[in-house]
Amino acid sequence: MSYPTHIICREGFFYYRMKVPVDLQPHFPTKFITKSLKTRDLSVAKTMLVNLEYAVKRVFTLLRTGILDEAMAKELVKEVSPTKQPIAAYTQALGKPAGPCLSKIIEQYMLEKQSEWTPKTKMEMDGVFKLLLDIQMDIDVTTITKQTMLDLRSKLMRLPANRYKRYPDQTIQQLLEMSDITPMSTKSVNKHIGGMAALLRYCTDEGIVPVNNATGLKLSEKKRADEDRSTYSVEDLKRIVANLPFDQTTPERYWIPLIACYSGMRLNEICQLYVADVQDVDGVWCFSVNDTKDKRLKNQASERMVPMHPKLLKLGMLEYVEKLRRSKAPRLWMNLTWMDIHGYSNGFGKWYQRFNREYVTDDAKKVFHSFRHLVTDTLKQAGVQDTVIAELVGHSHGSHAMTMSRYGKRYQPKVLLEALNLIDYGVEIRPWKG
Repeated sequence: MSYPTHIICREGFFYYRMKVPVDLQPHFPTKFITKSLKTRDLSVAKTMLVNLEYAVKRVFTLLRTGILDEAMAKELVKEVSPTKQPIAAYTQALGKPAGPCLSKIIEQYMLEKQSEWTPKTKMEMDGVFKLLLDIQMDIDVTTITKQTMLDLRSKLMRLPANRYKRYPDQTIQQLLEMSDITPMSTKSVNKHIGGMAALLRYCTDEGIVPVNNATGLKLSEKKRADEDRSTYSVEDLKRIVANLPFDQTTPERYWIPLIACYSGMRLNEICQLYVADVQDVDGVWCFSVNDTKDKRLKNQASERMVPMHPKLLKLGMLEYVEKLRRSKAPRLWMNLTWMDIHGYSNGFGKWYQRFNREYVTDDAKKVFHSFRHLVTDTLKQAGVQDTVIAELVGHSHGSHAMTMSRYGKRYQPKVLLEALNLIDYGVEIRPWKG
């Protein structure tokens, strides 16, 4: 639900929130004026908004006149600033932080962000903040210094990955004292530091802390981005196609790896395809990658038309689709079920992981995503333009993105098909019969 400008909703209550203009911020204790309207009724909040807007703008105007002395300016600011309650005494008596505790700030932050995050992102952030709370305890966020963050980073670098699954009965201190554990990756450390940085950025915006002491603390990753996962070799592909199942009851186990191999599409993009997403565009059969119905896209550039490689046509892809049309099946892979976190890819992803390790390779860097690396690398070595490759696999066009989006049109399927035709792995594949 959208609300009038300067009104926000937290836990069912409405608040007035206005950013203080930059030239007037020296007069105010925080960058934002945030006042509880003490109502759950939007119509009441709108009525109160009118009076608050007038009062705030009046204060801004008077402060800009330059004729007020310091005392008068402070009194004016008090009129529109929220009243701070003297909580230090009783919170200390209860043994709690005097300022806002970390757990409460995390709760507020996640509540504000929940409309922006996908279920998967929310799940990941839940895990990040759970570990941060375990390490830092429920401290007063106003006491977090640069040294606090350096100490946190040091501990993260010594803790194992999947701490709650692998060491559920060990405390943080016990884990830090163990010498025979493999620490989490640099990428994981940076994910946790990034989560803390985002949380403290929220705190600075809200005026809770004056500075974000988590910035600039991410570790340098020595490996290149293209080394994060490996591409499949021709020998790997031979093992894949030699072991693809031909069971009529599980067609997805045959087709999904092959579509990835000849398109570079992401796993969930293939798993969530509907029959209607197989389309003839100007004489070229394509997969329409879109976010209609219950489908999801990774980003805006992901929405695209991906031509069907001639190899897939030769193997019987269109015949398979036509059979589904006749049976009125809505989706290409009716065995796959939708999950809130992973969409349609969860079940197939787990199966492929087992298949990959049993029949293909024990290289941990070779996973389903390796098909995507294989396609992009094959096209790159064939001299295909970066912008064509980017459009095929659903990436932005890098430094050309603004120019392309503003003045250019998407490549026609025929142009993209010319690029895909350059993919020939030289492996024989048994056609689908069904």
